[in-house]
Amino acid sequence: MGGTAKRFKTKETAQIEVYGHIGILVASLKNLSQTGAFLEVSLGDYVPQKGDLLNMTVQLGSLQRTHNVTAEVIWSKGLGLGICFINKDEVLERMMAKGSSF
Repeated sequence: MGGTAKRFKTKETAQIEVYGHIGILVASLKNLSQTGAFLEVSLGDYVPQKGDLLNMTVQLGSLQRTHNVTAEVIWSKGLGLGICFINKDEVLERMMAKGSSF
């Protein structure tokens, strides 16, 4: 897993929807690379766990753009979590593979 993607420190705020859970979480984006990100949940009643699939929306204030990505949680510790970006098309496959009853 230890990729060589360059990480960029950031302080953007992200909104997270976890597949299979109701509600929106707010997280602080700590760093970002082309393949994933590290974030800390700052608001919400659920901390995503390893294996969770989520949809993350980031308002890039400086660029006046909204960025939306799908990701899988690859680790979580306390309120922090590491995510790996995945293709939106993979979400259904992964949910089916988990045998989840969504």
